Amino acid sequence: MMYRTLVLGLLGILLSFSGTAQIKVSEDIKRSSIASNTNYKLYFVDFWATWCGPCITVSKYLTGLQRQYPEDFYIMSLSQENPDVVKRFVSKHNLELAVAIDYEGGAFTHYNVTSLPHGILLNAQGEKLWEGHPAEFKWYHLKRFLKQQKTSASIDEMFLVQAYETPVDTTAQVAYDFKGHIEVDELPQKEAFLSALKKTDYLEVTGSLRAILAYTHHIFEERIEVPEDLNKTYRVRFKYNTRAYEHKTKAVLKYLKLKQSHKDVEGELLYFNLENSHFWDVNQINWGDDTPNFLVGETEIQADDVSLSALNYKLANLLEMPILTNNKELLNELHDWNVHYKYFDLMASAMEDTYGIKIEKKVGTYRKYKIRD
Repeated sequence: MMYRTLVLGLLGILLSFSGTAQIKVSEDIKRSSIASNTNYKLYFVDFWATWCGPCITVSKYLTGLQRQYPEDFYIMSLSQENPDVVKRFVSKHNLELAVAIDYEGGAFTHYNVTSLPHGILLNAQGEKLWEGHPAEFKWYHLKRFLKQQKTSASIDEMFLVQAYETPVDTTAQVAYDFKGHIEVDELPQKEAFLSALKKTDYLEVTGSLRAILAYTHHIFEERIEVPEDLNKTYRVRFKYNTRAYEHKTKAVLKYLKLKQSHKDVEGELLYFNLENSHFWDVNQINWGDDTPNFLVGETEIQADDVSLSALNYKLANLLEMPILTNNKELLNELHDWNVHYKYFDLMASAMEDTYGIKIEKKVGTYRKYKIRD
């Protein structure tokens, strides 16, 4: 009887331990500078990205929540991005929450994260207790869940660092096997945040059709009209140095067998005068491959090897206003950028001082595009 009791007790301990969620991370960027223990009853995984503006706002909210509950509650911000990009962002913005890199996107895939920001709450056994937009997770939810939990788990039990194997010959990496100059895959979710990543051999853009076409046109998203039944979510790969890469909009529409028409409308816009412009070269910032072109903070944009046209696209969608310019020949040259965008007067002053671009708000005519099948 004692033997049977002992066996059952050991079995219970083993089952309890095996239930602990070990989310694999490829790199532990930093531990929390707010949380005060090593064992916690609850773990909140904050799925985010450096280029995701709303994620930065949510991070500040979660920082306040972590300060309120530093002992039994631990927040981990998890990204799929290049570790060097994340490290620079964490250092520049002095993030206080724990930050790690998702190993091969395993957690993003396992929890079916298709939009950012996104959060899940786990107990010490790895059971999911809550899921949704992090800003919707309130202190009273946390207080209620804490009362229900009796056991705790260490950080190292919850987040297992899984190192990548170093390849024998890093120069012998196999290039992506393109069947043509462009590849388009329809994704199951109805919509997703726009993501544009520079790969070694191609550019990968993911998002709704409307968002993708706004990106390829490099314009404010509201200048693209797409019927709801056509506004599906896609992942598009453009092979470098091909006609598809040089003419992205045309390539996407041709692949999907869609048509585009346009009309001129009048409204408020930003006008960029480039008569006395003097841009940076491409040696100011170097983030390498498999990284986004932009890092978007609360007040500033940094960009690596980005044209003025692409920068205008990013600014237009942050400021929610069309942007026009008076020199199309300068739009496609690649440059590095560091631009303030939160306050118009400061942005206008800095753009003129740094790059010789004069910015004016005015009412003018701009083009809108309509997509049809």
